[in-house]
Amino acid sequence: MLTVDDVHFGFSRRPDFLGPVSLDVQRGDCWAIVGPNGAGKSTLLRLMAGLLAPHRGEVRFQGKSLRRVASRERARSISFVPQQTGGEADFLVRDVVLMGRFPHRSMGLFESADDHRIANDVMEQTQTLELADRPLTTLSSGEAQRVHVAAALAQQPRVLLLDEPTASLDIQHQLAVFRILKEQATVGGLAVVVVTHDLNLAARFCTRVLLLNDGKVAAIGSAEEVFTPDTLQSVYGVPLVRLTVPGQSGIGWLVPVESGPERSE
Repeated sequence: MLTVDDVHFGFSRRPDFLGPVSLDVQRGDCWAIVGPNGAGKSTLLRLMAGLLAPHRGEVRFQGKSLRRVASRERARSISFVPQQTGGEADFLVRDVVLMGRFPHRSMGLFESADDHRIANDVMEQTQTLELADRPLTTLSSGEAQRVHVAAALAQQPRVLLLDEPTASLDIQHQLAVFRILKEQATVGGLAVVVVTHDLNLAARFCTRVLLLNDGKVAAIGSAEEVFTPDTLQSVYGVPLVRLTVPGQSGIGWLVPVESGPERSE
């Protein structure tokens, strides 16, 4: 669905900052991009969204270079939710979610009954339907973030890219958002890529993980393969252990410790 092929990117003072990075995001995948601050996670996500162009290498959507995908087709197919959405305009929540339908409207005309049905469905999924008639400026940052996720889902994309979508959310809504992302991938067939600092949410809900460190790939694979105490300590500089949680499948719970662990639980 979305292929990152030997991509390199940099800035004027750091021309070789990011790369080489390669990954293949398939339909039904839920990828997590993790790593320390400044590792290049958000930059990579913007490259995958077509908002930045790689200096070398290629990003391809369904085998076609993203550089050659028309903007309207890209808007219909790839949805991007940034970490910071900027100053919030005084729109009603329902109108913000309906903006996600804009690429599908003929000549940008008024919303159809189908547009409103889709908007209601995604607001229900993201638990924002009760906020539909409130101005966006009256919401908490966590509520506003869920509205932006709803707008992205209303777009009905094939690829959904999100930059720290749970950064401002409480525990209940963090879990709710990741459950939505997982369901969109496994049931809806979307290709989902999420940047997150929460290693435990990534391990619990994502099928594949890319660990970046200082612009380079430190590890890539399943959570079991990537989230080893040795690998994480080499990247984060903090010793961690993996604790088994009764009744929970997967790799367990990653917990930082003050001194190096003798063994993983």
